[in-house]
Formats: sequence, C-alpha cells, structure tokens
Amino acid sequence: MKKPKLIKSEGEPAKREHKRYRELFSCQKVSILFWLCVFVLLFLYMQKQQAFHFYYIEQEQLFLWSRSYFLSVVMSPGGLARWLTEFCVQFFILPYAGALIVSVWLTFIGIVTAAIIRRIAPKSHLFILSLLPIVCLLYVHFDVNYFYRGTVAYLLMLPVLYGYFYLKNLTVRIVYAAVFGILLFGWAGAVVFLFVACIFLWELLNRFSQSYLFIIPFLPVAGLAFWTVHSAFVGDYRFLLLPDGYFTYQLHPGMAIYFSWLVLPLLLLLCRFLRNRKPAGNKRKAIEVFLQLALVVIAFRLGMGKFVNHNPDFYKELDYYMRTEQWDKIIERCDGDIRNYLYKCCLNVALAEKGELADRMFSFNQQGVQSLYIPWARMSNVSSLLSDVYFTMGHVALAQRMAFEANESLPNSIGPRELKRLVQTNLIYGAYPVAEKYMDLLEQTLFYKKWAHEHRRFLGNDAAVESDPLLGIKRRCIPPANLLSEVQGLNVDLEVIAKQNPAHRASIQYLGASYLLSKELLLFKKMVETYYGTDVLPKLPKSYQEALIILSEQDPSYWDKYAISATVIQRFMDFKRQILANKNNTSVLPGLLKSSYGDTYWYYFMFK
Repeated sequence: MKKPKLIKSEGEPAKREHKRYRELFSCQKVSILFWLCVFVLLFLYMQKQQAFHFYYIEQEQLFLWSRSYFLSVVMSPGGLARWLTEFCVQFFILPYAGALIVSVWLTFIGIVTAAIIRRIAPKSHLFILSLLPIVCLLYVHFDVNYFYRGTVAYLLMLPVLYGYFYLKNLTVRIVYAAVFGILLFGWAGAVVFLFVACIFLWELLNRFSQSYLFIIPFLPVAGLAFWTVHSAFVGDYRFLLLPDGYFTYQLHPGMAIYFSWLVLPLLLLLCRFLRNRKPAGNKRKAIEVFLQLALVVIAFRLGMGKFVNHNPDFYKELDYYMRTEQWDKIIERCDGDIRNYLYKCCLNVALAEKGELADRMFSFNQQGVQSLYIPWARMSNVSSLLSDVYFTMGHVALAQRMAFEANESLPNSIGPRELKRLVQTNLIYGAYPVAEKYMDLLEQTLFYKKWAHEHRRFLGNDAAVESDPLLGIKRRCIPPANLLSEVQGLNVDLEVIAKQNPAHRASIQYLGASYLLSKELLLFKKMVETYYGTDVLPKLPKSYQEALIILSEQDPSYWDKYAISATVIQRFMDFKRQILANKNNTSVLPGLLKSSYGDTYWYYFMFK
C-alpha cells in the first residue's frame, strides 16, 4: 500500500524541476525577444536619423589589410579596440552597414549590462535599466569628433567586469583585477579606469574592511599611464584615464561623454542595495518595469535633444553626394533658402560640374564670394571641401594642397577620399612615383583597391592620362610655366587656367561668378571684353548678360555687341518698371520683386 505514495513523493521534485526549467526557458525567450526588439529599434532609429553620418565617419580613416598596420595599431594603448573599430568602420561605406554594426555593439552592451545586474541582484528586476548605458552612448555617437573605439572599448570591458562577479576568493579577485587591468589598458585604453573604479566601489560596498586592497589593481594601471605619458606616446593623463581619450585630442568633449561612465557605477550601487530585497508581486513588478521604461524614455528624449547637435546632418548628406558625384541630388536638396556657406559651396560645385554655374547660380541664395569658396581653416572637412572646389575650378595645385591639409587635420589616420585626390593630382602632374605610393596604400584596403588598381594603367603613360576624360582635361589646365599659385590672387590664377584650357568651362564660369558675387563689375566688364567671342568665352551665359545690362543700361548698342537675348532685355525692362512703380515704397520692394526676379543678377545686385 505504500508503493503509490513512494511514486508520488518521487514525482514531486521532478515536477518542480520541470516547472523551474519551463520558467527559465520562458524567461530566456522573453529576454531574446526583448533584446531583438531593442536591436531593431536602434537600427531603425539610426538608419532613419543618421544614415549619412556613417558614410561621413568612414571617410575619416583608412583601414589597411596588412600585418605591419595591425602591429602599429595594437602596440599602442587601446590598440585592439582601435583596430577592431577601424575594421568594422571600413564597412560603413555600404548602405545600412553603419546602423547595423553600431546597433549590434550597443545591443551587446545592453545584454552584458543586464547580465551583470542579474548576477549581482537577481531579485531586483532592474533589467530595463541596462538600456541606460546604450542611451548615454547614443548622446555622443553622432558627434564626428567622437571615436567609435570608445564604444568598442566599453564593450570589451563589460564581459571582463561580468567575470569578476563570479569570483569568491579574495586573492583571486585581486589578481584577476590586476591582470585584466593591465590587459584592458593595452586592449581598450582609458576604459580600464572605469573597470578598476567599479571593482573598488563594489568591494567598498560589500567588504569595506578589505576594500583598501583593491587599490592594488590600480597601481600597475597608474604605472603604465605614467610610462605612456613620460614616453610621449600620449600627451595628457586625461586621455588615458578618462573618456576624453575617445575624443578628438585637440578639442575638449562636452559633459555627455562622461554619462556612460557614470551610469555603470550608479547601477552597481543600486543593485547592491536591492540585491536582498523580498520577492515582488506581479503588480509591483509591472509598476517597477513601467517606471524603468519611463526613466529610459525620458533620458533618451531629453538627452538626444540637449546633447546631440543636428546642425551638421545636412552637410554630411551633401558631402556624401559630393563624394559620389550625385550633382542633381545636391542641386535638388539645396533648392531653398540655404544660408550655410558650406552648403553653398557644394551647390556651386554641382552647378559647375553640370556646366550650369553661370546660368543658374542666382536661382539659389548666393551671399558673396564665400558662396564659391570659403576661407581656408585648419579643419579636415573644410580642407576636403576646398579640395573638391579647386579641382572643379581646374586649379590642380590648390586641390592637391587642400587634400594634403585635409589628411593632416584628420586625427590618427588618413582619409581614402584625400588619397584618391592625391593619386589624381599626381597623375595629372606626371609625378608617377608619388601617385604609385598612394596607390600602394589604397590597394591594401578592401573597398578602394579596385579603384587604385584601375588607375595603375596611367603610371608612366602620358598618352593614357591625356586621353582620359577627367585627368586629361585637368592636365591641360596646368600653366606651361612654373607659376606660384595665389601670388596675385585666385582670380588671376583662374584667368590663366581659362586661357590655358578654354575647354574647361568651369574655370571662366568661376572667375565670372567671383566678380559678380563680389560686385566687382569693372573687372567683370574687362573680362568679358577680353574674352567674349574667343574659345574662352564663346557666348555669354544668362547671369553675364544680366550683369552687362547693368553696366550699359544707357547704351543699348552695347547689348547688341554682346548678343544679349531679347528675353533678358524684356525681363530687365519689366524689372525696371516694377522698381519705378514702387520707388516710394522701398520697404516692400525686395519681397515684391523676389517671386518674379529673385533668380536674376539684378535682384542680387540691388538687395544682397
């Protein structure tokens, strides 16, 4: 009679074990679904909001597939994080790759943070707060001065910190912290300070009497930092012990870069005080989850609004179209009241490349000669843009110089865009050994080696260069005599280039545009009288005709001499009639005329 009871008693533990495994499996499914949703949301957000940022970042480095490059990078503090980051960033040239890769990084940071929370405080139900490091990192992810290796370093550090919480023996914990502190210094750089700080805080909270021993792991890190600065590998301790090390060295980061470092110790502190709490009921769990989600959403909305600068976003888009020569896209996107001179320069390059600068420039908001070329500043984006501007003008010497300057301004690397320009300009000049040196670098990349290989056919082959549609016409822009560029000013250089190669229409169009935008009409008149009817200026574009009417308003015979069209003349008469009819109401005159004549030089001359 006792046998059935025995069977029943033996079955109870099995049922409980089965139930426990079923609950565990259910939790794992929920966790997988949760992090999959996080990944998808991150990807959609970054792809929608910042797709062009990733293309822009890719151009600020050149990842080489070579053993010597690998060794040169990993032998510096944080070298492994840098190498891994640059390996990944090279794929940002591909559509969607940037958002995909960064979403993977951030999702894994959240997963490991959640694992740490679950390890040290399994009853706390704080897993939603593991999203806070992700949110804090997003604050700096769209700053072009932030190095993505800071995120990769953070990701390398978290599993090491997670492993620490499995150790029980005091000596083992100290040795573990010291050894991995040294390794993290080499692997990831400054994030090692966050690692040892978190360990010290945890020991202080849990084993106060022994916590002083955990100053020991910091000593080798401090020694390595001292040696690195003393040996001039790094110029300042803040680059080795603070997140400043993951920001452009010449600039001081804002406070947003510190948030991801502050939130992790705060989470450890919170977990410490909630680790022994009593199990919560379903209602309280739901309330706590809601409050955590609310905190994360508020942190995201407020932080992204306060700490993320969206002003450069439009330029990043135009920069991508410039690099990929999508001129129509640039013109389409600049159709409106654009005020930034960087945008105007991109627009005018696009118009010049399509041969429409002198005809259509006043259909857009031009503001002085800086709309054509901005003053040079020792910044990589300005130098890179000016290299494109000068190359479009046909000024090969200045295009080459600005490519050099752009490379010099890039932190810790060289850019593929600049190297390609240096290849082109050296081929144009016939400096084939120099061009080959840059080709050798590009051929060590994944996505530029094909371009470099295709350009090898020009090495030592003047005939091939001269017959090429791009290189050949630019070579013919080079003056026959050795002239120093910009000695007498850019306009003089442009005139020399235009005479040297009349087929290069952009040169004379930029020269005329420069005179018109600066309202130097006498110099413009001299240019027209000198070159009209020649190969340099066989006919007058629309804006040139409009300017000549201003210069010779009382002499219609001058209009016939330069074949000003009847349409332009009639439109000028209508424009003048409108001005005379409203001469007593000058305050409303600009707005009244803009809709009908805002695309003319007359409107620009009078009101801008």
